[in-house]
Amino acid sequence: MRMILLFIICLFSASAVLPSPSAVSFYSVSISLEQDTLHRVIEIRGVQGSDRLLSRISRGFNPENQSISLERAVFGTPEGESGQIPEWAVDTLTGSGGWQLALVVAFPALREGMTIDYRVEIIDWSRNWEDGVWAVLSPSVKGIRPDTCRFSFTGEGLEKLNWQGTGYDIVQSVDRIEFTASDSSEALAVSPFGTFGELEDFILREANVSLNSAFPPDLREAALQATSAGADEYSQTARARSLLCNSINPSLHVRGRDVNATASLQEILDRRRGTALETALVFAAMCRELGMEADILPASSVNYGIPVPEGWNRFLVKIVTEDGDEWYTEPSGYLTPAMYVFRSDTLYTIENGNLTVMPPNGREANRIQENWYIDFRNGTFMLEMECRGWYDMMLRRTLAGLSNEEMLLSISEWSWLSGRIVIPDSVTVSDPFDLGTHMQLYVQGKFWFPMEYSVTACYLPVFEWSGSEEINTQAVRTWTLSGIDNAYSSGDQLIEAVSDGVILMDTSGTEKPFAVIIEAAE
Repeated sequence: MRMILLFIICLFSASAVLPSPSAVSFYSVSISLEQDTLHRVIEIRGVQGSDRLLSRISRGFNPENQSISLERAVFGTPEGESGQIPEWAVDTLTGSGGWQLALVVAFPALREGMTIDYRVEIIDWSRNWEDGVWAVLSPSVKGIRPDTCRFSFTGEGLEKLNWQGTGYDIVQSVDRIEFTASDSSEALAVSPFGTFGELEDFILREANVSLNSAFPPDLREAALQATSAGADEYSQTARARSLLCNSINPSLHVRGRDVNATASLQEILDRRRGTALETALVFAAMCRELGMEADILPASSVNYGIPVPEGWNRFLVKIVTEDGDEWYTEPSGYLTPAMYVFRSDTLYTIENGNLTVMPPNGREANRIQENWYIDFRNGTFMLEMECRGWYDMMLRRTLAGLSNEEMLLSISEWSWLSGRIVIPDSVTVSDPFDLGTHMQLYVQGKFWFPMEYSVTACYLPVFEWSGSEEINTQAVRTWTLSGIDNAYSSGDQLIEAVSDGVILMDTSGTEKPFAVIIEAAE
């Protein structure tokens, strides 16, 4: 009996200290528009858990056109004992996720089971609200589903609003629209735009003004340089892409700025820096100067179901020649093949006021060919590599600007990280800054394989491309092995005999070394 009581006491003691997750009892976002100035009030009430998710709350903002003020930050116990956090627990730090700054609120000594009550107001006087309120709101806080989640909109322009989002109870009056989320609610998108044509006009408002105005002389000179590629329009646009990539540095995306803001063409050329939209503007102007039809297309990887400006941060240029040929390019794609538009998933674009869809890149668009020549008699190798699409882009960004010695070190490290060491002695690479050609790499060196026995096992060399598993790729690799009588490998590798060795081919796209058994030639 005593043992049973002891077991029950231990069981209750253990259950008392079991970790529990943080919980949010109330989450509210209230948005109002007053004469083109947006007021956003965020409220959070919750209970700290063992995961300590509520110990620190940060809110990004852009000081160029936003101000932020902390109205309430209280923590305490469920029994009612609470107090304001000290002044030193509130600070403004460099932001993350694209924000310039962030207001950071820390709740010191917030233990499991204690409560927080947080309220902050953001005032935004940017030009993003000239046509009305828009937002994409997630019904969660740090991944936590609140017991009660409420989004409300008041002020001017409510009669124009459209929204999309399942799982909400909606209460609407003349001066207020309120959305209350359920457990199954998805993101809520709210927008004043009724068509994608209206959204396109809003996003490209400033860019189209510049594109339809007189171009500065500096732009004409750049366009003339592109004509050196020859009379073929495709080659000229590829040359223009290379010139632009090598002369205009990309500006980091800063959230909170005017989504449709662009500097003038002359200002962009003078400062040698541009946002994705500004880079597309310069490129489209260059193509028009060359006599081609060129238009800017907003692009996004997300479709919220209604035309809302959130997420339209990529910009393509559609080019149409006098003969009717057409193609797309992404001018802000730094060190990316001239006419390659990277799409790991569906890409949505707005063209002539209509929502259009670009499917993900096919395997043939992201292709790599690796040919290895290995001589087991002297332990040397030669590699020929040709890349297209995603592989091309990654190789350019890996090797661009490196000296020959730095390239050798980079390839050595790459080989080591891929799980099979080769020792490169020389390297030759095509020009990473010429976006009109496919990237090619030639490497010669030593294959670290001491052939001490007539029959032995080894790993064949291969370079692992981090991130390729998330996209459609086509990898073809061959290994021509000289100085051996035979080779045996597992898997689906194809083997073909040659005069003094064998050829192994792998078309499965593997990026991990695979073993072969080598029988040395007498």
